[in-house]
Amino acid sequence: MYYRIAYLILVPLFKVLFRYKIEGGENIPKEGPFILASNHASYLDPAMSALAAAPREVNFMAKASLFRFPVFGTFLRMMNSFPVNRDIIDRAAIVTTIRLLTEGKPVVMYPEGTRIKGGRLGAALPGVAMLAVKTGAPIVPVGIIGTGDVLPEGAKFPRLRKLKARVGEPIRVESLVATERKAKEAELTGKMMADIGKLVAGD
Repeated sequence: MYYRIAYLILVPLFKVLFRYKIEGGENIPKEGPFILASNHASYLDPAMSALAAAPREVNFMAKASLFRFPVFGTFLRMMNSFPVNRDIIDRAAIVTTIRLLTEGKPVVMYPEGTRIKGGRLGAALPGVAMLAVKTGAPIVPVGIIGTGDVLPEGAKFPRLRKLKARVGEPIRVESLVATERKAKEAELTGKMMADIGKLVAGD
């Protein structure tokens, strides 16, 4: 319920402030699990990810330290977020993600693992591909454009800029050429990051 209320507030707010636009929304699966994987430049990216995934309700991994703030931590949980410790292999977060995907629910993940400045893509961590191969959930690549300009690192207030998210075609595990697990994960990671890069560039 809280997610839907927040979404109904988010849509007009982002329309007025940022005139956001979603392209390729038809590529969001209408049912079943998927991992929405996008570039990550700003704290505004989760909001754009939620808008890109609509009408599906998504779940988020969020940095564990954010849950230490009582009010904000409660808000994150109300928004379908769960903590992940980025300093270790967080088995609890992995188990939670697998459970959500096996229940047919979408999960948003940022392959780079942290915000990357300068409008470029960072190197992908192996988690997204590993979870996709393990669960069979497709990866939906998304390129988010403009959030790094609206809320750059260190900024106290957002700037009024246009925002856009481009949704690519799902990448399905069964379409991979590789047969061995590690090779599948490497192939999937390469394809995912190439697609995200093209979506960001508008190719």
